[in-house]
Amino acid sequence: MLSPREPILVCATARTFGVRCRPGQLQVITLWQVIGQYASHVRRCRAVANSGAIYEEMSLILTWVPDDALIAMANRLAALPWVLDVWFCP
Repeated sequence: MLSPREPILVCATARTFGVRCRPGQLQVITLWQVIGQYASHVRRCRAVANSGAIYEEMSLILTWVPDDALIAMANRLAALPWVLDVWFCP
């Protein structure tokens, strides 16, 4: 396991993927189910709640996942009632 101070080397095909929801609504198991076959491509996972507890957020760094698969994952998550927003970026 990496320490928070240890640098991470990420290949050029890495994408950051995230989901945000209201406090107490983050459904981690559902998120991993949506990721499905690409779960082994997760290189880093981070879950946070902002200081004012306005939202909770989980972000992942994924490698070697096609953009169309990321779009499909984002669309599936965005359709869930507990999700405020979903994003991915290079």
